[in-house]
Amino acid sequence: MPKVLLCGAVQGHWELLFERARKLNAAAKDKPFDALVCVGRCFPLPVEYLTGAGKQTPLPTYFLPAHEAARSWQEDATQTEVFDRLSAAEQLSEPVEVGDGFFCLAGAGVATIAGLKVAYVSGTETHGQEDEKGTLLTYSKASVNALVQQLLASGDQGDADFLFTAEYPTSFQLLLPEQQLPHGLQAMRGSATVRAIVQQVHPKYHITSRGGDGTRGDVFYQRLPYVSEVAGTGRKQLTRLIGLSGVNKVKDKARKYLHALQVVPFAQQSAEERHRVDIPAGTTQNPYLHAMLDEATSRTGEPDAKRRKVDPAATGGLSAEQIEQLTAKSRGGEQFFYDQRLALKGQRKGGLLPGQNNQQQQQQRRRNNRPLVADRAECWFCLSTPTLERHLIVSIGQEAYLAMPKGAICGDHLLIVPIAHEASTLALSDATWREMERFKAALRRYFASQDKELLVIDRNVATLGATHCHLQIVGVPKEKAGAARRVFEAEGEKYHVKFHELLRGADEKADEKANAPSTTGPLELLRQQTDGKSFLYAELPDGEGGTTRLLHDVEGKHYVQFGRHAASCLLDMPRRANWKFCVVTKPEEEKLTQTFKRQWKPFDFTLEEDEGE
Repeated sequence: MPKVLLCGAVQGHWELLFERARKLNAAAKDKPFDALVCVGRCFPLPVEYLTGAGKQTPLPTYFLPAHEAARSWQEDATQTEVFDRLSAAEQLSEPVEVGDGFFCLAGAGVATIAGLKVAYVSGTETHGQEDEKGTLLTYSKASVNALVQQLLASGDQGDADFLFTAEYPTSFQLLLPEQQLPHGLQAMRGSATVRAIVQQVHPKYHITSRGGDGTRGDVFYQRLPYVSEVAGTGRKQLTRLIGLSGVNKVKDKARKYLHALQVVPFAQQSAEERHRVDIPAGTTQNPYLHAMLDEATSRTGEPDAKRRKVDPAATGGLSAEQIEQLTAKSRGGEQFFYDQRLALKGQRKGGLLPGQNNQQQQQQRRRNNRPLVADRAECWFCLSTPTLERHLIVSIGQEAYLAMPKGAICGDHLLIVPIAHEASTLALSDATWREMERFKAALRRYFASQDKELLVIDRNVATLGATHCHLQIVGVPKEKAGAARRVFEAEGEKYHVKFHELLRGADEKADEKANAPSTTGPLELLRQQTDGKSFLYAELPDGEGGTTRLLHDVEGKHYVQFGRHAASCLLDMPRRANWKFCVVTKPEEEKLTQTFKRQWKPFDFTLEEDEGE
């Protein structure tokens, strides 16, 4: 699975960027980045890394020019020479090599970077004739149309892993509540020609940057994902738009200019895998197709023959009336959540459901004086989510992080969360499993120092909306630990949860015997035993330092909070089974997290890695 580092406008700060990239690669150890891709203003280029100068980039580096200031390349003969050579590149060409491992994505084209299929358009839109040829710093409708045709004619229905553009597309703000848009992007016009690309081509990721343009749009931004229907296939495709800030030294999350992604290439996915799309909560319809239909239906004063024809399949099967209704509601600030049950059957009326507040529940919460839990449109656990509650994070490793949960059962209730967004722990890489096991081992030592034992819950059950897998961890006092299996099995009888013991595999026993420093734990055994089906897995303490592994094969309806419920019963806190009843104020959450961090510090292996960088 290729691992790429994405960067916003470099604006000549190449040495700063390369130094940061070297440190990140060194920290990545067994899984370094395969490529660095920079989008936006890039001149002046680093002369010492150009052809014949001797220096080599720390990793294969690609850059996509934007609207460059003339002085950034005209005042130096070497810069001018490179600029002229890049300007002469044919449209739809391959990346142009300007140095050892240093490439320019010039013009409009399609390329393969680290096994990923990428489409790109450099520069900003020219306002000349429609058939005007694009240049390094400008693109025309003709060059973009040629790019789209090349993608659609490739036999992949226009599939691309990445689209890189130096401009935002027009209408990306549609179907979003205002609070999801940074102020500097709310009134941005964007490019109608770039919009024309994403009306027909549906990449997994669309990356852009306004860095260095002197506007308030120079910010880090992740749009809520949107879903499109790939014409002629009936399958859905999810796209994420990410805008990166320009390279800077400011310690501000809103000015983030680097973003790491690990992506499974389309080329490595089977037809079945392409059809199986996990739709996160908060996903919207394709805003660009929505805009097309909105424009077409607004031209009611013109004869039918002159109205723009829109393919209903391209809009997910929604009628003009439905889309108009959704647009009106989105402008009013409501959140929309994608209903997976309907998505599996294809889009139809009601496929997008507005989030609704239950008035009675709100009144009950107020009576109980409990803090309100705000509706969340994005993933709860992705580190890149703008609304992630970072004050709950305890420590961050290379592949996973440790955090306090929202509404913890007790002060020893934690989550081990993989950084990669996967619905099931079985879909995680071996490297991620090894680090999660490392967190478990460190937590086991931490709890042992307090005369407690470790309890682990892994719920792999499909739910509506975004599912970001994670492990729940609970520290159990030794005097209660011996009853763990009995309590879990007894409570399981009440809720039709039937466990069977999962015995250690030969590989694990060999690792334990050899005191292997890293292990993937029960990964292979779980893969064999579950065969890709839903399951509930628990590692229960026995009161004597040992662990019993129990597995429940989920069929039909399942009490999704069973693991938490059983753990609460074990701790004699049955009323804390519902996390929403345990939510406290943010200051209290911060206090709980800081208290745990102080106690955890001697066992936190991530601090050792930070010191070693």
